[in-house]
Amino acid sequence: MTIHIETNQLQTKSFEAEVFRAYQKTESTLRKFCTTRSISGISHQFPKYGTLAAVERIVGTPVVAANQSTDKVEISIARFSVATYTDIFLQSEVNFDDKEEAVQAIVSAANRKTDQIIIDALEAQRTGAGYTLSVGVNIGGNNSSLNVAKFAEIARLYDLNNIIRNERNLLVHANAYHKFTQETTVASSDYNNYQVLTSGKIPAYYGITINSMGNIENENGMKVASNIRYNYAVQKAALGFVENKALTTEVNYVPTMAAHLAACFFSCGSKVIEEKGIIPVQTYEA
Repeated sequence: MTIHIETNQLQTKSFEAEVFRAYQKTESTLRKFCTTRSISGISHQFPKYGTLAAVERIVGTPVVAANQSTDKVEISIARFSVATYTDIFLQSEVNFDDKEEAVQAIVSAANRKTDQIIIDALEAQRTGAGYTLSVGVNIGGNNSSLNVAKFAEIARLYDLNNIIRNERNLLVHANAYHKFTQETTVASSDYNNYQVLTSGKIPAYYGITINSMGNIENENGMKVASNIRYNYAVQKAALGFVENKALTTEVNYVPTMAAHLAACFFSCGSKVIEEKGIIPVQTYEA
């Protein structure tokens, strides 16, 4: 009996550690798009500073100090959990395949929710105060999908508004992404160094890192309305993500269910910090 209890405890502790390692290894797709902070409270404020102008210095006169504008963007966190009953810890022999599946199921659910939180932050700005910059569905052709002209327009808008060239990213739905890879100037090695037709992917274009995302299971995913999909170009400094509690896992035996309850918990939130650093890109889907 003692051996069984010790073995069971060893399995649960091992399971908790595996969930944490898997979460660290396969973090959410979109976190890398964000300026990320780990906090101890329930909210965090990102500072926003206005621009300064240099003025001519005249010897013998007081230095002219500008009254730089300041603002703060507050991001609040919400609590989330993923839980499932399992009997993998009651088996006489450890079934590593089942255990691995349970680990991946929990981690994948947490990562999907994190991605959706970030997408929701982008959508909240679009449907609320709105974005100053945008790339319409007719750029590069009437009711067109993702194309070279849309990439050129994204880069032009960023450059025109002096948005930092580093860490420019595009979150694009898989439908538009694969339409883009079929364009001659994209697919052909005569125009770029990527063997798109061989690898099936193109990591960047026009200095913009591309991140393709399909439908998100059990989540809303990227918004599509009246055949128009909303994709987003994101400069990393423009989008904030805060995390209060990194994913933790608990495994407890529930006698009434005659099974273990495996649950993970995390707290996080996301919000647009600087809307000019984000460009909604419309693509058409028939």
